[in-house]
Amino acid sequence: MKLSGKTVAVFGDSIAYGSGNGGFGVGEYLQKDLGLKPVKYAVGGARVGLRADKNWVVTQVIQAVKDGVSPDYIVFDGFTNDCNVSEGADVPDVPLGEITEGYDGFDIFKADETMSFSRCFEEVVFAFLKYFPKAKVLFFRPHNMGRRDDKLQRVYGERAVEICKKWGIAYVDLYRECGLNTFIPEHRDIFTCDSYGWGRGDCTHPNALGYELKYMPLIEAKLSAL
Repeated sequence: MKLSGKTVAVFGDSIAYGSGNGGFGVGEYLQKDLGLKPVKYAVGGARVGLRADKNWVVTQVIQAVKDGVSPDYIVFDGFTNDCNVSEGADVPDVPLGEITEGYDGFDIFKADETMSFSRCFEEVVFAFLKYFPKAKVLFFRPHNMGRRDDKLQRVYGERAVEICKKWGIAYVDLYRECGLNTFIPEHRDIFTCDSYGWGRGDCTHPNALGYELKYMPLIEAKLSAL
């Protein structure tokens, strides 16, 4: 296979990481199925925009730059935790923000000054293009989640796709294409982990079947076509 032996860097949150599936996430499946060598920076709970005391995707990318990695491919996700509304709050954890005009003024090492989801997403994408210019980059938009506000996850997901289009970044839209909708109880229980001992799926974290049937076929097809 043409991808076998090449390196993939994986950034993002618990879905990229494999939380609830024993840490066997997107990178591990790419290794098993396509022979890629994963370098994993994704962390459960990560936000794209800055949220105090939470892991930040920006710092994942900064660490990769400092590590001097040179991936052939980059796969990342992000926004599921940004659009979360914490208990007692009435607004998302990270504000949506606006897409910038143009392509200059970005510096991931100063991104603590830009807290919105949109600005930080652009910072991350710019950093991929600047520091890993030979890498082929793929963003994946997660499935329709029953534990997120229906409108918010659509708005943040569409914004992520819009930014990918601005910067010419490939994406796979699992929300629209994979058919996994955990507002449906059967989907929730068959395809997501019982992460919290509730006796049912948690809506958010794919189990092995969720990855193997809903996530990885589309991600792997898109990555193989880049």
